[in-house]
Amino acid sequence: MEYDQLIATVRQRAGLGDEEAVRSVHAVLSVLGERLAGREADHLAAQLPQRLDLYVTRNPEGRGWDVGDFLRIVGERERCADADLVRQHAQAVLRTLAEALDDDERADLLAQLPAGIVDLFGVPTPRS
Repeated sequence: MEYDQLIATVRQRAGLGDEEAVRSVHAVLSVLGERLAGREADHLAAQLPQRLDLYVTRNPEGRGWDVGDFLRIVGERERCADADLVRQHAQAVLRTLAEALDDDERADLLAQLPAGIVDLFGVPTPRS
């Protein structure tokens, strides 16, 4: 998926303007990358449009955040205090991301996340 298409899809799904959609994508990618352990953030970034790959934070240890922590931090980075809007924005970004990734990368990424965050992607929880 190309950069403009990804932003447009998020904008439409979340009902945001251009700047707000970009800010939401950047916030979600940075928090998601920080949540992932090992090289998974690098693998995620490699599948994103070049203009977005730099927003994926790398943290080899990964953070143990649950969905509440995840959304709280996304809201802080997005500068949005409304928890319902933050959830709506995160879902729009993560559902679009799920569509943009290949099947193997999506499965690897979801396998590292707790069910609450996986639910935001709008795809079934991976089975081991």
